[in-house]
Amino acid sequence: MEKKSRKKPIIIIFIILIIAIVLGLGTYGYYTILNTDVFYEGISIDELDISLLTKEEALELIKDKNEAILDNSNMKLHYEDKEYNINLRELGFHYEYDEAIEKAYAIGREGNIIARVKEIMNTKKIGINIPIESKYDKGKINGIVSNIAEDIDLDMKNAEFNFNGGNIVVTDETVGKKVNEEELYNLIDNNISTLETIEIPVEDLVPNKTKALLSRVNGIIGEFSTSFKGSSKERIENIRLSSKSLSKSLIMPGQTVSFNDTTGPRSKKAGYKEANIILHGEFVPDTGGGVCQTSTTLYNALLRANLTIVERMHHSVPIKYVPLGQDAAVAYGVLDLKFRNDFDYPIYIDSKVTGDRVYIYIYGDKNTKDYSIKLDSELIEEIPAKEEIVVDKSLAPGTKNLVQSGRNGYRVNTYKSVIKNGKVVSRDLITKDFYKPRNYIYMVNEPNAKTVDNKAEDTNETNEPNESED
Repeated sequence: MEKKSRKKPIIIIFIILIIAIVLGLGTYGYYTILNTDVFYEGISIDELDISLLTKEEALELIKDKNEAILDNSNMKLHYEDKEYNINLRELGFHYEYDEAIEKAYAIGREGNIIARVKEIMNTKKIGINIPIESKYDKGKINGIVSNIAEDIDLDMKNAEFNFNGGNIVVTDETVGKKVNEEELYNLIDNNISTLETIEIPVEDLVPNKTKALLSRVNGIIGEFSTSFKGSSKERIENIRLSSKSLSKSLIMPGQTVSFNDTTGPRSKKAGYKEANIILHGEFVPDTGGGVCQTSTTLYNALLRANLTIVERMHHSVPIKYVPLGQDAAVAYGVLDLKFRNDFDYPIYIDSKVTGDRVYIYIYGDKNTKDYSIKLDSELIEEIPAKEEIVVDKSLAPGTKNLVQSGRNGYRVNTYKSVIKNGKVVSRDLITKDFYKPRNYIYMVNEPNAKTVDNKAEDTNETNEPNESED
């Protein structure tokens, strides 16, 4: 009995010792493991083992590796003989070190003691790697792209055509260059991780006026002149101004030209004088009279150069400086002369006023023109003017006064012939014109006089112009 009594205290003391040891070990474990300021074993950042390192030590380790790599992380951009090396730092590229450190440091430090111990043991056994995130400033890409474009971009420049009294000089063109900035931005943005060499996208800006094309203007392919002898000085000045407006016109292949757009409004401000124009079949003074002679001269030169006539109208009254059917009436905002260059080379218009004539020359590739053009007009019908008698009893008996002069009317067909080696190879009808007759009108007071209305029949064959700048 005494023996059993003595054993009890020993067992109790042993149990107390065991508890003390466990508590001691737990306290030691808490302070040495759970309450440590180093990373737990098995933790890596960017594949670098940082086990048992402090935050400062781990940061220094991963920065030493990645900053050295970043120093040599260059992106090459290439165009012809130009090369650009862009370090990622120039794009504001950087690693989120602190974010990776905090994620790694949180391993084994969240939850209750049991959860923490379990995570610490698992991490030591299987390991955990925390990748380092990186960022860059996309706005800096725009700056780099702009700088590259400024260095490469080149303004396009057309060849220039200089005509000095028939002495033609053509300068060289410059092919422009334009960086496709949007495409280059995307190429850089998508190349951050791979750092492959980029071929800078550059577009060539090809001039439409090249030296080779402009040099095809090498001689006269059509010309014409008309006489203004007997015209007033005001009319001559209007011819001079309008022909000067046409001069030095370079017309590219496919281009359509308007006489009115080229010469502009015929106003006093533009220097035009008052001279006769045709209004409702009558010659009346107005600003710009005489311009129709310029348009008619141009029309004939264009036909002889074999250019395409898009729009043309004849006068309401036959004119004297060209044959019937070969005139071209204009009136700003009403009637126009339009033509198109259907050749594969440019044409150039030159004009001059010398003596009592206006000359217009069409220059082009004379080497391709192995033919000449001839115009001829065929009178289809001449319509005699008739008389209209108007009785006026207020006049003295036996009176017969002419109050409107008459003129005959004409139907005219005009043909254009192409002549090669002295032979006509084609003859085409190009216009059908009707010049309406005008009756003589007499005011009379004669015995037995009757009003006679012999007006010429109207016709719908053509739209007769009411006004033209004759």
